[in-house]
Amino acid sequence: MKIKPLTKTERDWLRKLQNVLNECPSDRLGAYTVGDADLHIYDSRFESEINEILENGKGDFCLAVSDLGAELGFLTTPFPVHSTAG
Repeated sequence: MKIKPLTKTERDWLRKLQNVLNECPSDRLGAYTVGDADLHIYDSRFESEINEILENGKGDFCLAVSDLGAELGFLTTPFPVHSTAG
């Protein structure tokens, strides 16, 4: 199957979305996904505590965020967001 390029409408929408994301009023917001359409938003000031939990094998990222009370909310996207490692 050959990929089709983005339509003008899709390009314009992505540009608007990026502009909104660039306007984030805070440097404490972090995000992760578990492989569904949700982006979970957490307080990234807990990053060192989260990493300590991960390094000690005491849980995974989303459980560490929850256990630390660092959850702030979530966004549901109109498309799937896969959870991968690069």
